[in-house]
Amino acid sequence: MELQESMAFVKDCIREEPASCECACPFRLDIRSFLKKMSRGRWPAAYRDLCAAIPFPAVTAALCPHPCEARCQRSVLEDAPLSMSALERACVSFAASERPQDFPVQAKPQRVAVVGAGPAGLACALVIARKKYQVTVFDRAEGWGGHLRTHPEFELFEQDFQKQFAAQSVDFRFGTAADEATLADFDAVYIVTGDPAADFGLRESWDPALLTTSRPGWFMGGGVCGMPLMESMAAARRLSQLIEAYLQTGRASMVVESELQRCDGHFVAHPGETSKPLVVPADGVAYNKDEAKAEADRCMQCICEGCMRGCELMEHYRKSPMKLAADICGDSHTAPPFSNCVATRQTYSCNLCGRCGDICPEHISMGELFRFSREDRWQRDKWIPGLYDYWLRTLDFNGGEGFYASKGQCKQVFFPGCQLIASKPEQTLGAWRFLRERLDAGVILGCCGAPAVWAGDQDRQKANLEKLRGAWEAMGRPEIIAACATCADQLRRQLPEAPLRTIYEVLDQENAPVTALPYDEAAIFDPCAARQDDLLHRSVLSLTEKAGCRPEELEDRGNCCGYGGHIRLANPELYHQITEHRAGKSEKPYVVYCANCLEVFRAQGKPAVHVLDALFPGGGAETPTLEQKRKNTLAVKGEIMEALEQRRFVPTAAPWDGLALEISDDARANMEEKLITDSDVAEAVFAAEQAGDYFTDETGLRTACLERKVLTYWVDYRVSGPEAYTVENAYCHRMHIGEGEST
Repeated sequence: MELQESMAFVKDCIREEPASCECACPFRLDIRSFLKKMSRGRWPAAYRDLCAAIPFPAVTAALCPHPCEARCQRSVLEDAPLSMSALERACVSFAASERPQDFPVQAKPQRVAVVGAGPAGLACALVIARKKYQVTVFDRAEGWGGHLRTHPEFELFEQDFQKQFAAQSVDFRFGTAADEATLADFDAVYIVTGDPAADFGLRESWDPALLTTSRPGWFMGGGVCGMPLMESMAAARRLSQLIEAYLQTGRASMVVESELQRCDGHFVAHPGETSKPLVVPADGVAYNKDEAKAEADRCMQCICEGCMRGCELMEHYRKSPMKLAADICGDSHTAPPFSNCVATRQTYSCNLCGRCGDICPEHISMGELFRFSREDRWQRDKWIPGLYDYWLRTLDFNGGEGFYASKGQCKQVFFPGCQLIASKPEQTLGAWRFLRERLDAGVILGCCGAPAVWAGDQDRQKANLEKLRGAWEAMGRPEIIAACATCADQLRRQLPEAPLRTIYEVLDQENAPVTALPYDEAAIFDPCAARQDDLLHRSVLSLTEKAGCRPEELEDRGNCCGYGGHIRLANPELYHQITEHRAGKSEKPYVVYCANCLEVFRAQGKPAVHVLDALFPGGGAETPTLEQKRKNTLAVKGEIMEALEQRRFVPTAAPWDGLALEISDDARANMEEKLITDSDVAEAVFAAEQAGDYFTDETGLRTACLERKVLTYWVDYRVSGPEAYTVENAYCHRMHIGEGEST
């Protein structure tokens, strides 16, 4: 992966851009930083911020028209903008004893002449002198300041000049009119006389971008070129870069690009921000320290926080999209020191739900970046197999032994999705019978391929898709009726040529018989895959109302329940945080239409019911175990196959299927948490007993070890009878045991 590939996903991110007020500032003062320090009473630090951007803070505080105030986002709340002029004056006053910073830079031999000692010329002289070039300032007047010498506050301005130049060695030649002969000895010249008549005949050749003239090494700016005062002073930084580039290379075209870039300064959302009135000085003149802190505290620190506020993952890691894209690129390298692995866990902690793209003002989807990273890691064999082994094996099972497609052509085909089949077999069969009776619909039992998409396994995804496509085309390319929002979303992406509706739309349109739900009132929890599907949402609302339940719509519709992306093993802490947040969105019980959402909420103890329970009652109220899900899938396939083909389906038997396992409650809970199936445990026990290869303690407890390509399984068990065992614990890890190897 190259940096430009990862950065392409976040190139439009506005989080790193300057605030709207800073974009309006000629000096590009970091106003957010300045005001944060002011609000905390850190006057010296705030003053250093001013001096870093503004050559003469006292002059600017008094004379700048402060265009930043017109771009203050307090206007969104109809508040007055922050009083930047008063705050800058206060900072200058409170930090009166603060000395300007100077750095020990080696003196340079080149000589630079500045013609004009007005504020623009002085600003340039100061910035160049700080870089330790030899600077000489000429002015026909007997002192500095130019037109400011007649200003009522000139005494304050002169103090500012003296203070800023105190640490610099500059040769001021007042009362001296510089001519071409005098300036011929200098390596660079800056004409900033303020008088169009004193342009040395170079005004017509002036380049406003590079501030150059037709004479090599001669630059021009300020009032002589019609530049406003603040823009003239602000040009000092760029001018110093241009002059330095000229002195080093003989060309003045190497100005830092960011200095010329357009800065828009987007207005951003401010959720929860309250109105705060302008702080007015008690004496009517200037802020005291408490007033200055209070006024600075009105700053909303405008920065785009959309993805941070709307996504637990982004909020947890607090990395900007730009930083994250750089980290992901860094992780893509194969070995240290180039691979830092700082974003690996984060990559696999994303639900891939797409909400970030919806709430981002620029519609940047971090999920697409994470998906791209997972695919890249898979292709380079740098993925973490243990995180997805169970789900990929389940995908293979649903595309293999659990797969079934009815014969013959049809106009509609029911695609319930593997999770509904496994978790709600009665509802799956009920929906199939209804569609068969009303629409003579066919059926495809299988997986949409989401586990492969979420893992980044493109080859497995394509193979699964081709199997689905083949079955669909053999049926005459019918309309697909999906029962799972994730399946509907994946099929629309992967098989866009197939017409598709959801069963909830069909059931509502066909006026399917509805029984009562167990709740009089409930909140509708929309799965993330249905966030943009208004028709599906309205159909579920209608079915819920028909079932005698008053539905409430959640404010943040379509937030992922936590199941998406299969982040559960990659980041258990974040997974549980997300599921707790979603379960707490409403005090009312939930009506869901996603089997995964139902499982997540039941695990959280949240009262929830699947809307299909109102149409096809039956089945238990508990979430089936992993082993029960597998058996449910095969049972549904068997019943449908027998009904359509009048032949019995016989599942493939494994040698360990005949073992009788009694699993303790603690072991069961751990197995479900770690995604260890009964078959995994039975295989481990069977292999250990067959080979006599197990550990045993003084109580008779045996420990079996089963190594697979991805995971190593351990089972603690006791023999309770012929081919009967009591399982007390089971766990797994990604390590492999090297027998006979030294450590």
